[in-house]
Amino acid sequence: MTAGGLPIQALEREERLSDRVAKRLEDLILEDELKTGQKLPPEREIAELFSVSRTVVREAIHTLAAKHLVEVRSGSGTFVSGPSTDSVAASLGLLIRSMDESILVDGLHEVRQVLEIAVAGRAAERATAEDISDIQGIHHRMRDAAGDDEAIATLDVEFHRALAVATHNLLFTILLDSIADPLLAIRRLALEDPDTYGKSLDHHRDILDRVMDRDPQGAREAMSAHLYQSENTMRGIVRARGGL
Repeated sequence: MTAGGLPIQALEREERLSDRVAKRLEDLILEDELKTGQKLPPEREIAELFSVSRTVVREAIHTLAAKHLVEVRSGSGTFVSGPSTDSVAASLGLLIRSMDESILVDGLHEVRQVLEIAVAGRAAERATAEDISDIQGIHHRMRDAAGDDEAIATLDVEFHRALAVATHNLLFTILLDSIADPLLAIRRLALEDPDTYGKSLDHHRDILDRVMDRDPQGAREAMSAHLYQSENTMRGIVRARGGL
């Protein structure tokens, strides 16, 4: 931008003191200088250390608590909780749940195609005997839950999560956990179609068989077929309700 022929740049807003204190404490936590479970010094001591007011420290602690990096215990003090997969997944999940439903439905299907097909292939390559036993156990419980739609929906989500765990790539599990709530809602919706349960059980068996056979391409194809069926079922139900 120019003014009177002079090049003018917008001034950068100076970072708040509380943000700077929060960032420094965050760095100490991430660098493991402040250990998980460690109690932070009182606000007064932290304020003296950073040469700021106790109000600034209180705002910084609030910021860290919102990120689940510290836990404020009434009457006991503030303790380092450290970053965790649960807190990351929860934060992503809240963001996803705030999305418009029509955007979420289309977007969720696309994300599942990219994420879960890759997960199935990696699981076939990397699953341990214990992983396979866990996945089998979930499938057996799902088979035995006939007639209990809530249990079926929950076990369906668990099955897909167990596949993600079997990749031994923590990021797959975190990403899948972040969409667990909308996925559970979709499962509940799909079960309004009486054919869904049988089809889903068969698709899960196909995926499990390919994982057990150490067949990555077959696992990806089985997952793709499952997602295609799930998408068509869900959209048919929503259209019947006068939705999408």
